[in-house]
Amino acid sequence: MPLSHTRQVIRSLDSRFPQPFFFFSLNLNQYLPLFPVILLQRLPWFVLGCLLFMGCSGPMSHYAGVQRSLFAGQSEQAIQIMESAKDDYGNRNRLLFLMDHGMVLHLAGRYAESNVVLEKAHFLIEELYTKRLRDTASALLVNEARQPYEGAPYEHVMVNVVKGLNYAFLQQWTEALVEARRIDHRLNVLSDTVEESDAYHEDPFARYLVGLLYEISGDINNAYVGYRKAEQVYEEEQAWTRVPFPNILKSDLIRTANRLGLHEDVEHYQEKYPEVAAQPVLRNHQNLAQIVVIAYHGQGPKKEDLIIDVPVSLDALRLVALTKPGFRRSGRATRGGEAFLYGVHGRIARIALPRFTMQKKTLTLDTIQFRNEETTITAQSQLMYDVQAVAEKTLADEYDSLVLRAVARTSMKMAAAEGIGIGAQAAAGKNSRDWIGPLVGGIARIFALATEEADIRTWRTLPGDIQLTRIWVEPGEYSVTIQSMDLQSQGTGASHNKRLQLKKGGTRFLFHQSL
Repeated sequence: MPLSHTRQVIRSLDSRFPQPFFFFSLNLNQYLPLFPVILLQRLPWFVLGCLLFMGCSGPMSHYAGVQRSLFAGQSEQAIQIMESAKDDYGNRNRLLFLMDHGMVLHLAGRYAESNVVLEKAHFLIEELYTKRLRDTASALLVNEARQPYEGAPYEHVMVNVVKGLNYAFLQQWTEALVEARRIDHRLNVLSDTVEESDAYHEDPFARYLVGLLYEISGDINNAYVGYRKAEQVYEEEQAWTRVPFPNILKSDLIRTANRLGLHEDVEHYQEKYPEVAAQPVLRNHQNLAQIVVIAYHGQGPKKEDLIIDVPVSLDALRLVALTKPGFRRSGRATRGGEAFLYGVHGRIARIALPRFTMQKKTLTLDTIQFRNEETTITAQSQLMYDVQAVAEKTLADEYDSLVLRAVARTSMKMAAAEGIGIGAQAAAGKNSRDWIGPLVGGIARIFALATEEADIRTWRTLPGDIQLTRIWVEPGEYSVTIQSMDLQSQGTGASHNKRLQLKKGGTRFLFHQSL
């Protein structure tokens, strides 16, 4: 066939199949004489496409800018960065964008706007329970990040927790109770549907918040039920929650049991928790004002992918050892080159799994001082929720199935790559060049290796942990100073000062964040 005619046919094919990988859609028997020319002309584009594909697992680059802005106290700039990144999330990550956007608005104190966004996330979570077949198939054939982000169970709960806190900051207690009921319902459904008894199906801080919101609204009976459920979770799941039983909850149990006239329960809790039993039981709540300080410490959990390259021959083992001295981890900068080398070799499989990178904790608690003309009251925050620990728990619950799916996906992709190479050689015929089959098979293997990556999407704008302070004071005007303490019990960062006018029987929520 004349070269000019060959180029004309290729241009015709380009108009029908403009993507770099168009030759996978060709009728091989029809265009077999052109195959070597087409393949060589499109090989650089194919390899480039494979390597670029590795960076398409999800939005990441904007998080650094958001964190820097929050650290500098420039919350409005953090919101702008988040909103400008909306298109980068795409349709598959719409839930992740809504959660991130809603949380950044929450951190900026724009509570009403945060709730508008998080309400959309709440309903989207319900919609995503019905999985689409093509997304599941794409995850099996390519990688987990190809399907819509549905969120982890604890993230579903946190959507309603943050909404409940937003309403509390706005002092909209009726709306806050709606979120309390949603939390209760979601956790009850989760407990009924989770088969493994040791899997995540309860949440200690969420249960505590339900009790707190009920008590503030005056529903002491439901508040007591919420506190008792929180007590059970804090006691039974301390191994993975990594949160000591909070003294605040112990006092709440004694106080609400006393208000309900449950004298046997009061005696039981006073005997069970002698460290708080000596504290006087508040009996005149209606004449006092309550302050609740919610504090966020540190940064939320971050996922990274763990790449495991499995050699299936001695030569392959040598190649892996050569490209990874000391069997170091694959980095995103070197992963593309490794995929090319391993694909050409043909005897190396790749498995990608997610794992959390935990942020080092440098803060322990907050000291809160309340002052007016007559008195000074000092209190300390208590750890109520370790977000990093809960994130690790939910990932550990599904890790066995993640490993099985990763192994199955890698096996299918590598077997398909071998089959493509054999099929190409067979279709070319006995008199064709011997390099067609190995070349096509190598390209297919490069694609299989380059597209293997873990799903590292997670709700990264959450804090590392949540602490709480709860105190009752006489009504009046107060100056409030909040100081974060480091591991050496030294003040860190600038203190935050607020002035409050507290009314009799009223409740005020204050927010404090220390990154």
